[in-house]
Amino acid sequence: MTFIKKNFRYKPSLLKLISAAVVVILLAVGTYYFVSKKSDAPKAADAQEAVSSGLDKDQKVRTVGDVEEVMAKWVEANPKLIIMALQNMQRKAQEDQLKDAGKNIGTKKDELFNDKNSPQHAPSGYDVTVVEFFDYACGYCKKANATVNELLKEDKKVRVVFKEFPILGQPSFEMASVAIAVNIASPSSYVKFHDALMKSQEKGKAAALKAAKSAGANVAKVEKILSKNKAKIDKILQDNLALGGAIGINGTPGFVIGEELIPGALELSAFKEKVAAARAKN
Repeated sequence: MTFIKKNFRYKPSLLKLISAAVVVILLAVGTYYFVSKKSDAPKAADAQEAVSSGLDKDQKVRTVGDVEEVMAKWVEANPKLIIMALQNMQRKAQEDQLKDAGKNIGTKKDELFNDKNSPQHAPSGYDVTVVEFFDYACGYCKKANATVNELLKEDKKVRVVFKEFPILGQPSFEMASVAIAVNIASPSSYVKFHDALMKSQEKGKAAALKAAKSAGANVAKVEKILSKNKAKIDKILQDNLALGGAIGINGTPGFVIGEELIPGALELSAFKEKVAAARAKN
């Protein structure tokens, strides 16, 4: 390989430099794309070939600016290749994250499945547990809640552990705090409260207290708990955030079924498949 010396007295042709630039770019952003698992390799019909930058192949390189121009032109001429490489890197990073999550979930089972501070829907004789991390201000969480409810209607042996995960600002934290207070005041009212708030487009403490009232909870008692037990509620929420971070949850919604982390919402059919797989392992 020919290297460009600092004094630039050696001036390779642009053709050679383009070749070197291509190698650098592909090594930098496309390694995973070209060397990942065979199953991840693109089909021949989808393969992308590098396109010429259009610069004069006999032009000499004299300055760092010349090098930068070549790199910029090559990237400009090959946006699809760059995007595909970056997408594959992202996909591979997510796969690695999920593998690490599986290891971490194994060490966090008590916090995930047996935490007495976490609200839950626990039908008699349940044999599979779904742990859900969510934010009441998250639109995707609202859609996922409807799907989870459909799952629970069809499968009477699924338990859900609710992990308040307020990551979208102060209104989210206020709603999550009220949710914990509702669970302390009246655990039997929590699921109705949860559904009511998930269906609401309002945010903040007032919206959460409104949902608590609609669920039949004693609002005066809930507000008293919010004040008296503030330190405890704050700790529960901070523990949830730390737990989610430890197992690789960086957005909402996020689910744990068995020892598998599922980032993002799922269709009902996919939920059923995950539950069936977890049940088969029990």
